[in-house]
Amino acid sequence: MIQEGNPLRCPGELYRHARKCLECNKQIVIATVIARSGSGPREPGTSMLIDEEGKTLGTIGGGILEAKTLETAKVALRHRRSFCRTFLLTDEEASENGMLCGGQMEILVEYMDGSNPSDLEIFNKLLQYEKKGLSCRLIRSIRKAGSGDEVATGWGIVTEAGWERGSLPVTDPDMENFAHQCWEKEIALIRRGDVRYFIRQMEIPETVFIFGAGHVGQELATICHLAGFCTTVIDDRREFANAERFPKADEIIVADSFAESFAGLSVNASSYVVIVTRGHAFDQCVLSAALRTKAGYIGMIASRRKRDIIFRSLLDEGFSKADMEFVHSPIGIAIGASTPAEIAVSIAAELISVRAGRNKRKNGNKE
Repeated sequence: MIQEGNPLRCPGELYRHARKCLECNKQIVIATVIARSGSGPREPGTSMLIDEEGKTLGTIGGGILEAKTLETAKVALRHRRSFCRTFLLTDEEASENGMLCGGQMEILVEYMDGSNPSDLEIFNKLLQYEKKGLSCRLIRSIRKAGSGDEVATGWGIVTEAGWERGSLPVTDPDMENFAHQCWEKEIALIRRGDVRYFIRQMEIPETVFIFGAGHVGQELATICHLAGFCTTVIDDRREFANAERFPKADEIIVADSFAESFAGLSVNASSYVVIVTRGHAFDQCVLSAALRTKAGYIGMIASRRKRDIIFRSLLDEGFSKADMEFVHSPIGIAIGASTPAEIAVSIAAELISVRAGRNKRKNGNKE
């Protein structure tokens, strides 16, 4: 019996799991919302993965819609076929998901088993772009095949630099121009002849770089993982920075020194730098380096007195008052935190608040 699976923290997590399954020649289904009209529990682009054992990762909204999709996934796995099905939500069904009225949802249910090498290559490319902090567009082709709602699908990628056709059909003579059109889209469903293409922007992942593997850093890595951030922990002590203490971290780096700790890191506008090292000198060293990056957020644990001492020293180095005003210090939201876990909660709350503000601006302040 298929049970509701784990929540999906970010699209990259689904593709990492899909790649792992395909490398092991396991059968999977990826169910994706490609169109919605009226009310629906999740927006187009939302995906979930179902493996051959019935385990799932992610959700497309729960309730009757997800139950019907899981039934379709069972059929897809049994017959090794892909389907594209439209589900109508009655007012009663919609109300179960907290909506006022019903709607229509189109779900692409794709079967994969690793037999097509280009599919695995596309997952590898997606994850490479994610690691490098490069944005791209994932293109899925949908063509009617066989009887009923059975379809044949393909995967490809468009980047600002070029076009990775993958397993997409190549019969369209104007695909290069189409690739340029795709790059202008964030999410869309486009028909060209007898093929539809679902386009989804793959955003640069939001990574929290935690400098310091002490008690606060240890608690923060777990909370950030649960909140959907990618997490990288950096310290110069291997006995602290290790997988046993940080089982939820996406990456653990043991640096030769904090002075060299930014070497090789992809820090960009979607990055959060959190400074919780074991000493003032290390904090200042990391902060000085962080201010030279394009990090979208920089926070440093400190009392106001300690912060002011470090800030004065950095001003003497040539940094500006505007640089200092960008730094969140004392870090975290004021909740009266005292224990490492409470401090980590306050820091994570501030990161979530900053992330929510970014998303609101990106979406045009739409509520």
